[in-house]
Amino acid sequence: MEVGLLYKRIDTMHYSKREFQELYRRCAPQAMRMALSLLHDEDEARDVVQEVFLKLWETPVEMSSPDSFVTRMVRNRCLNRIRDADTHQRILQGYPLGDISEDDLAEAVELEEQIRKALATLLTPRERQAVEKVFGEGLSYREAAQHLEVSVAAINKYLVNALHKLRKHLNPQRND
Repeated sequence: MEVGLLYKRIDTMHYSKREFQELYRRCAPQAMRMALSLLHDEDEARDVVQEVFLKLWETPVEMSSPDSFVTRMVRNRCLNRIRDADTHQRILQGYPLGDISEDDLAEAVELEEQIRKALATLLTPRERQAVEKVFGEGLSYREAAQHLEVSVAAINKYLVNALHKLRKHLNPQRND
């Protein structure tokens, strides 16, 4: 198969199974090496490479250089996993589960109830929906915007307003 044809066909994401296999054959070894060098875990590296190629197969994406595009996607996914793992580890270190006293648990339950009441009473319906989508369901701003049929800027505005109201309500001494 002519490489120029493959690039043209991939640019528009109208390619055959055979052409996608050719892309995988060309790019996967380099992608795997990069993922392994960043993650130092073969299973994690395989997962990242698989996620990237699955995303390419399922989602139309315009790209001028498939090799560079795949490499960039793998790098970004690896960095996201490293960041997420680091955040998770910091949370576990900051809040060891085995050391929770009954007083701490009662305080956490009370705070959760205060937050629930504040969400129900202080926020507009759109602010509440944005908070639920982003923080409750873990959606990205873009995904939340699609679900709520608004712009990403609107989601950002709703969240900024909601967090400001919640902070002010839950910590009235704070000067915002």
